[in-house]
Amino acid sequence: MRRRYVLLLLLISAVFPLSARTTGYYHSATATASGYLGFSHFEDEIPARTAFSESAALGVFGYQSQRWGGSLELYFQDVSRSLPYGLYRSRGFTSIGIAARSSYTMNNKFSLYGQAGTEVNFYHQIEEAFASFSLQLGGQLLLMENPSYQLFMTLPLSLHLRKEITALQVGIGLRYHLFPYHEGGT
Repeated sequence: MRRRYVLLLLLISAVFPLSARTTGYYHSATATASGYLGFSHFEDEIPARTAFSESAALGVFGYQSQRWGGSLELYFQDVSRSLPYGLYRSRGFTSIGIAARSSYTMNNKFSLYGQAGTEVNFYHQIEEAFASFSLQLGGQLLLMENPSYQLFMTLPLSLHLRKEITALQVGIGLRYHLFPYHEGGT
């Protein structure tokens, strides 16, 4: 148990960089639509699960400097049933989790980000839950900004790790940063 706390503290210190050129604390909201392609670790009726996924994240503890940014986010995801394979369709599920996100600004319009998280997942058709881990890498393109907000288009590539399935997700989304303590903020 102690080891988890040490790892969590190391992760938080890596995600929230210290910088003299800060632009401030922010809150964020993200919405993403993705294709979901899952591969079973064992012999299965279906070789690959293809489904649709939509997700949303709320970031309450975000901080951004001129180059680096980081946030802690509450994460929601819904994965639909798979496309039919013969007479078989895998069941969909809903995820609730927490993620740590870090970003690096390449220039005035584009930044790269990485995110790691853990989720609890609930199947839609049966009363069963399972845990999973997720990793996400992507780019975000700045669409609009002023002193109190930023709006990005995101292009995420995700790896969803479960006990019996590994899934890849590719999507597109929107991300909104609100700087409540900035000049011009609310």
